[in-house]
Amino acid sequence: MGPVVVTGGFGRVGKLVRPALAREYPLRVADRSAGEALPGEEVLVGDLARPGVAEEALAGASGVVHLAADPRTSASWEEVYHANVALTRRVLEAAAAQGVPRVVLASTVHTMGEYNRPEYHPVDPSWEPRPCCSYGLSKVVVEALGRLHADLTGTSVVCLRLGATGYSMDEARYLGVWLSDRDAGSLVLAALSAGPGWSAHFGMSANTRRHWDISSARKLGYEPRDDSESYAATAGPPTAPICRMFVGEDAP
Repeated sequence: MGPVVVTGGFGRVGKLVRPALAREYPLRVADRSAGEALPGEEVLVGDLARPGVAEEALAGASGVVHLAADPRTSASWEEVYHANVALTRRVLEAAAAQGVPRVVLASTVHTMGEYNRPEYHPVDPSWEPRPCCSYGLSKVVVEALGRLHADLTGTSVVCLRLGATGYSMDEARYLGVWLSDRDAGSLVLAALSAGPGWSAHFGMSANTRRHWDISSARKLGYEPRDDSESYAATAGPPTAPICRMFVGEDAP
């Protein structure tokens, strides 16, 4: 079995999911900056946007989990386009050239952020995307690139619309979208087991206050074990505006 490549693997989400992945697969971490590797991990430090680097990273891979991105909801379209859209296209081109059979793309709940209103609850992942910010829009395009890749190659492409992953639960507005460290690893493992074709799923824990439908993720084999309600007593009000996803919840 070739390694599963984790792009941006030394970043916030990569650090959370790699331990779970390493129990099932050999891993190769590709990142622009060096970090602390787990025992047995391969590491490639380089910019995937540069010619040949993505091909080197994906050579002989049995799968890729593409986490490298700019997650700032305040970033401009130009910034997120280069970091998210253009880089994903480069990675998918390399995956096609190297014959990588499984692709997991980190998307975001912000692709559907305009549905974060009571009249739409629960939000169905099959609905038309309604991004709430430039970041969310960039991930809508990433999902479309993934769908085209699956259609052209016949491979497996799973887009995970991640909620609040790797953040402290100190504000109540995050309780419904929280994805615990443990559940994040389980979700990515389930996505790597998907058969050929394209799909997109919400990625949250089994939160009491969740209004995002994760039934399609459960069909992949994802079984969330954690609930953000354990943080409810200490979670406070919003501290600053974020984006339109939290309209009505952003007043400090």
